[in-house]
Amino acid sequence: MFNFSTRKLINSNSQQSLTAFSCETLMPTVVFDFDGTIADTLSVVIKIANKFADHYGYKKIPLSDLPKLREKKPSAVLKHLGISIFKLPIVVRKIRFEMNKEIVHLKTAVDLRDTLVDLKQKGCVLGILTTNSRENVTEFLKNNDLQLFDFVYSGRAVFGKSRLLKKLMKDKTIPHADPIYIGDEIRDVEAAKKAGIKVIGVTWGYNTKTALLTSHPDHVVEKPEELKSIILG
Repeated sequence: MFNFSTRKLINSNSQQSLTAFSCETLMPTVVFDFDGTIADTLSVVIKIANKFADHYGYKKIPLSDLPKLREKKPSAVLKHLGISIFKLPIVVRKIRFEMNKEIVHLKTAVDLRDTLVDLKQKGCVLGILTTNSRENVTEFLKNNDLQLFDFVYSGRAVFGKSRLLKKLMKDKTIPHADPIYIGDEIRDVEAAKKAGIKVIGVTWGYNTKTALLTSHPDHVVEKPEELKSIILG
């Protein structure tokens, strides 16, 4: 269980400073990664990546390679596929452009609804951090009966997701001690740690449990209901 500090609240009528809401009543902001954590994007990303492989001169990804690729860090995957750092921005833009066309048709990676409902009912603020189009993510949530999030924050991660996380916290005025980030990749864990926030890795997305543990998240979960026991205690 995470420990959350007591905070000061201002009564809007009397302007009196009130010490209230300990960890039992004032719950954290829980920010979810989108690709792989909420939406089942892996098979679509592979299909799109393979579509452009010949054009950009990198290896296609056979399904038989997937288990070993799920164990690797992003840099090792790029090396395996033969995608240079110079080609990477172009390839990512192409894949992202095609991906945005597919998002509204995707299904969830796992059944998160009951967990999200419980977190929301207990007072957690729920958000999504994504590099996808906000409109497309919102449509995905509608199509999958997941309209439970308080915000969808979309932005470019040109300089890494840690900067995007910091920008989110600044724009949403979320204190560093408050948010919990939930993601399915090693780079999600690394970004959260670099941004100085707590992070939970989930094993139903891209990277395996073993791979996630190498990046030392605060917790790793294999089922959505485990999130409740960690966040709510």
